[in-house]
Amino acid sequence: MPLLYTRQMSARSKFPTKNTGSELGRFTNLLDRLLAVPHADIKAKLDAEKEKKLTSKRRASLGLASGEKG
Repeated sequence: MPLLYTRQMSARSKFPTKNTGSELGRFTNLLDRLLAVPHADIKAKLDAEKEKKLTSKRRASLGLASGEKG
């Protein structure tokens, strides 16, 4: 029997629940959501965090850390 596309099907979430009562189902849902994040988004966040760390290291090496009194 072929599956018919209905309005109800289009209203379903992008990540349908698959046996969420079990630990395996919850784990599968978590991985589906995690793997759906585009690589570019993750890369941009990592680059921003890396730049922030480098900037704070530079400030600390110059004696400009915010906690120090001068």
